[in-house]
Amino acid sequence: MQTNVSGLLREFPRIKRAALAGDRVVIKTREGNLVLTAQKPAGDSLFGALRESIQSMGLKPEDSGASPTDWEARL
Repeated sequence: MQTNVSGLLREFPRIKRAALAGDRVVIKTREGNLVLTAQKPAGDSLFGALRESIQSMGLKPEDSGASPTDWEARL
C-alpha cells in the first residue's frame, strides 16, 4: 500500500489496520519514502521466557506455585 503524509493523517485508522494485517505501507515524502510495518509482541509467558535461568538456579516449576503449563513458551 502507498500513501503520502496527508493521506496518512487523514486515513490513519485504515492504514494502521493494513499494517497490522501484515501489509507493507510506503509513505512518500519530499525527503524520501518511509516504510510502516507492524511488529507484534512474541507473546511468551514470563515463566516460559525465563525457564532456563530459573532452572539453572535449581528451582523447579513446583517451587514457584505456578502450574506446569505456565512454564511453557507461548507464541
